[in-house]
Amino acid sequence: MKHISVFIMVLALSACLSVGCGREDPFVDPGDFIGGGTGEIADSADDISGEIKEHFSDEVFSELSADTSSDGAVTVAPTDGVYTISESGTYLFKGKYGGIELGADGLSLHLIFDGAEIASDGVALDGSAHKKAKVVLTLIGENFVSSSADGENAVHIKGSLSLNGTGSLRVTSGKNAIKVSKELTVVDCSLALTAANHAVSALSVSACGCNIQVLSAGKDGLNAECDDGTTEFTAEEGFVYLKNVDYSCETAGDGIQADTVVYIDGGSYDIKTKGEFVADTTENRTKYRLETDDFRYIRNGNDYQKVASDYMGRDAMYALSQGCKGIKVGEIEYPDPNDPDKEIAVTEGDYAIIIAGGTFIIDSTDDGIHANSGDLSVSGGELTVSTYDDALTSDVLTKITGGTVSVTKSYEGVEGGYVEISGGTVNITAQDDGINAACDDTSVIEHIIISGGEVYVDAGGDGIDSNGTILISGGKTYVAGPTSNMDCSIDSERGTVVTGGYLFAVGPLGMVETPAQNSTQCVVSFARSRSIAAGTNLSLTENGNAIVTFQTPKACQSVIISCPELVQGNTYQIYGGDSSLCEFTVSKIITSVGSSGGIGNPGGNAPGGPGGMRPGGGTAPGGW
Repeated sequence: MKHISVFIMVLALSACLSVGCGREDPFVDPGDFIGGGTGEIADSADDISGEIKEHFSDEVFSELSADTSSDGAVTVAPTDGVYTISESGTYLFKGKYGGIELGADGLSLHLIFDGAEIASDGVALDGSAHKKAKVVLTLIGENFVSSSADGENAVHIKGSLSLNGTGSLRVTSGKNAIKVSKELTVVDCSLALTAANHAVSALSVSACGCNIQVLSAGKDGLNAECDDGTTEFTAEEGFVYLKNVDYSCETAGDGIQADTVVYIDGGSYDIKTKGEFVADTTENRTKYRLETDDFRYIRNGNDYQKVASDYMGRDAMYALSQGCKGIKVGEIEYPDPNDPDKEIAVTEGDYAIIIAGGTFIIDSTDDGIHANSGDLSVSGGELTVSTYDDALTSDVLTKITGGTVSVTKSYEGVEGGYVEISGGTVNITAQDDGINAACDDTSVIEHIIISGGEVYVDAGGDGIDSNGTILISGGKTYVAGPTSNMDCSIDSERGTVVTGGYLFAVGPLGMVETPAQNSTQCVVSFARSRSIAAGTNLSLTENGNAIVTFQTPKACQSVIISCPELVQGNTYQIYGGDSSLCEFTVSKIITSVGSSGGIGNPGGNAPGGPGGMRPGGGTAPGGW
């Protein structure tokens, strides 16, 4: 993990992404929502795209897309040797070359590759000796650049590099395929990259309307790092901005990694990261800089499985030798102005990862999408995530306002200090908690707010689990809980409040937590000593008419239902298939029915599990 010390400054980027420093947490008391609370999610940061796009400059994409003319180009004859460019201008390369070298400082170059092949035992396109170069590389037809030397970049520009044209470029390297010390911009063209280290490493990466394939990389696919000498946090560096890009990768490191912001708007992304697991030995701890907390995996046949931090088994423990997350923004640390001996990381107030649109298939050994500093926003697109670890996670706020998120495999599904869902469809399968609000910062009062959208959770641990509070004020929430009595479908340390929407949660009987009495929408909590079999169609009915139904994917003994149709004074039934399980009259906000075992912990401290339901008699997706 790279730590960059910089002074904190208020800049345009943080202003446009801000959700407010020192967030006033509304969940100190669930009762705050009674009478005046609406459960609305603050949308001060909803319109986050304008200034980002302006700063990252879509106009640059348009201008670069048009800058493909070869007028006045110097045609360079093929040569086995290295061709040295000492003057600014336009140069056309066709055929085979032993290398291209920038031979002077401050060059402004337009290079055109038209069926060019540059193969070198050093740096093939070498601008590493001179700073401030500005290079535009236009691709026509198929082109190849390779370095056969170990530890050498194939393309190394110490200034900025822009690639355009309708052609393609295949790059192979024993180190980084493309290394740029300043900005890398790519439009229209196609890249196929193979690298022992990063496929792309630059101060910033911007791309539009192009195709980038990382065939293999020993570290990251796209890597944007701030300068080591950076002294302030700005939007000038450390970001990855992708607009309508077709990107695919197979990496041993992160698929996409940035120091400040990853912003993706449209395109398709097929990201595969495959990490190496190493045993807990003194040699591996030293070699890979690993600590005790890193060893969280046990071997399960030919596969590996993450376990809880307090795992008490006797299995040999393993860790990933390096981070290999799908999309990641790392932790950048800044000096604390109040204490020169301490450093602090970016926290709330800045969106670190923004998914505005696109189709994503992420298959990662490590986390799927991880904001180590700042907030994570998903407002559009279709995301399918499979991971050994957490699917979507941030250290601060994870916010979903639109799009479709499908977590097919995870240790924990959606996680953050705060988790807020106000739109879209979220379908989660998790080995442990489905949705989890947790933070190491003791000043954070965690919360989960579901105010809209459709949420489906199938969890082996708690279904929805907050170290602080839970508010359900809208949308449709379906939770199929665990089978273990040590966990439950809904778990909050400081209480769960229901003020609107649909909730259908099933789980075991051991540690049932019912919502707090100061909820404003009626809730029924039903329990029975005998198990309800997996695959049973559960229905809430009134006068023979189904209000909501849910096919439980696993055996359960407790059922919690809340919906606008539950009205005090009315009588309802819960059916399991064609059999009536109970009949009850709603007498107050929280109505408990059936076996007393495990019931009667309103607002208490309990864990939770997963599920699904659909209003109007339908069934939830995925066979639930």
